[in-house]
Amino acid sequence: MALLERVREVVVRQLKVDPSEVTAGANLVDDLRADSLDIVDLTIAIEEEFAPAGEFELRDEDAENIRSVQDILDFLESKGVA
Repeated sequence: MALLERVREVVVRQLKVDPSEVTAGANLVDDLRADSLDIVDLTIAIEEEFAPAGEFELRDEDAENIRSVQDILDFLESKGVA
């Protein structure tokens, strides 16, 4: 499964949005209506999904830079997730 598809599943599950809304260019706040608590929950879900054994941590500094689905993809790719 492509990385975007895996990320889409996590975002849909966490933000309760329609899968068609979750595109690489979608802004988490503006397009997907996420609030600050949603973003925290989403970062935790990303860690659980993509680093179940603690291979990496999505730190606060990293989370501050995540504003779109593409930012999530870029972060994961920088950690070697394909």
